[in-house]
Amino acid sequence: MPTLYARVLADLQSVFDKLDETQVDNAVRVIANARRIALYGVGREGLQIKGFAMRLYHLGLNASVVGDMTTPP
Repeated sequence: MPTLYARVLADLQSVFDKLDETQVDNAVRVIANARRIALYGVGREGLQIKGFAMRLYHLGLNASVVGDMTTPP
């Protein structure tokens, strides 16, 4: 089983190696400065989006999930 974990971690490392940190910083800046944030996703991605929206909300940002009954117009 340790080799499975090592392969998973190596796979994740290859993704992080390809990230442009400048672009990540720009995306974070845009999200942090947004007046309202509307997120959308379905299926497994939708579950992740709901978690992300909750974390943004806990950070004090006006974030909501499209289609949720509490989403503003």
